[in-house]
Amino acid sequence: MKIKDYSILIVEDEFIATEYLYQILDSFGVETIFKAKNSNEALDIVNKNHIDLIFMDINIQGGVDGIKCSSLLNEKYFIPIIFATAYSDTRTINEANDENIFGYLIKPFQISDVEATLSVAISNINRIKKLKEQKEDEEIDIKKIDLSEKYIYYFDSKTLTFNNCVVALTKKELEVLDILCKNINKNISYEYLKDIVWINKNISDSTVRDVVSRLKKKLDDINIENISNFGYVLKK
Repeated sequence: MKIKDYSILIVEDEFIATEYLYQILDSFGVETIFKAKNSNEALDIVNKNHIDLIFMDINIQGGVDGIKCSSLLNEKYFIPIIFATAYSDTRTINEANDENIFGYLIKPFQISDVEATLSVAISNINRIKKLKEQKEDEEIDIKKIDLSEKYIYYFDSKTLTFNNCVVALTKKELEVLDILCKNINKNISYEYLKDIVWINKNISDSTVRDVVSRLKKKLDDINIENISNFGYVLKK
């Protein structure tokens, strides 16, 4: 998808900053640009319109700042976000660690800064889109899988049951289990899990191992085997 075809939302409470970024995006040929002054307006626009990318000021007015707003959006949608901030300190940036964060602009920024950040973000968006399409092509068209005599995994609802009772798992645990179930008896690498589950985040293999370790402790009847220096396989 070309940049002109993107539907972009600017979330910024300063009029001059909003218009400056709007003019830059307009000069790039972007045809659909929305504006919001606070998190409530941003959430309302996202609920009513298709948004491909968001430029979000971290320090927007109101009870919900840009970091919290991005987390709220990430709970329901996956919309890539580029943060704009006057702060370059690592603590502020580290607070914004959701997987929908695709870049940062440090104020005051120039046209070249926006162009470079946007180029990297779109490249990553296209890479992730390709990975997801590949994943969907490889998935088996089945509704559930019996992992043992007592455990059943349902693909449509992404739910695991034990003796017909839903098993409580974290979001990441469910996402990892979903991938393993869709690739039963197939070797799944650390890199593949990181690309799909921890989208656009630079994490170590140990983070993946921690999630799988918790899964194995919770689901002792399910056979998740470690493949040394590679990843995992769910055997049935």
